[in-house]
Amino acid sequence: MDTVVSRKELETMFNETLQEVTRRVGGIRLSQSSAPPPAGEVYTVYITFERGVYARLCLSADKSIFIRLTQYMMRREDVTEQDVEDFSKEYFNVVCGHIAAKLFQATKIASRFGAPGFCSGRYQPADYEEHLVLSYSGDQSEGAQLIHLRPLETPAGELTGLRTDPSLS
Repeated sequence: MDTVVSRKELETMFNETLQEVTRRVGGIRLSQSSAPPPAGEVYTVYITFERGVYARLCLSADKSIFIRLTQYMMRREDVTEQDVEDFSKEYFNVVCGHIAAKLFQATKIASRFGAPGFCSGRYQPADYEEHLVLSYSGDQSEGAQLIHLRPLETPAGELTGLRTDPSLS
């Protein structure tokens, strides 16, 4: 059975959470913008919601955002590629934990998500479609996109657990 949430409500939930956690945890101010997708060297951190709400959430951004985030969290300038991966995953785990709490408040569905993944480049899993894409500019002109992906079908062949109703926007 699908739970209906307005697209605007979902966008607000994602946007507020990403901006607040990024500022607090990473010292980076993101502003929602209509900027094109990040170009150049891009990293992506992603997570799969495995229970309650079936979806994937990805943050693709210029490599420099993830490096700055790691430097801020570690409180040092020189960081390794492994540091960037580890700290980016931990950061996104916090973002998604806050989103899961807000989803529960809105839907009364408890969500569970798996361990975050990290890759160089964009992440686009098969059998998923983009549902919502939010674009951002960082405070040093970096680009980022938060992408909500939903499966075309769940393993049981049913629709995903979270839908938006355009008439509620």
